[in-house]
Amino acid sequence: MNKRIKELAEQSGLILDGEHWFSAIQEADVRNIDLERFAELIRQDEREACAKLCEDMAKDVVRFDYEQIIGVECCATAIRARGEK
Repeated sequence: MNKRIKELAEQSGLILDGEHWFSAIQEADVRNIDLERFAELIRQDEREACAKLCEDMAKDVVRFDYEQIIGVECCATAIRARGEK
């Protein structure tokens, strides 16, 4: 499990104790974790990574190709907006 996923798990209320994850609310019962919250954090993180990739691509576009730059920036905005539905 990578570092970012561990951070997101902790944000959703999980505690890592050795090799086992526990709910921060009721440490003895993993069934009480907020899986929807964890899944949403993962989705948000992935959307942001994709949007940043688009923005990085815009930096590589020839600076006089405004249509292409606007298109890439629109893609980044659209990716981020998917989380607002």
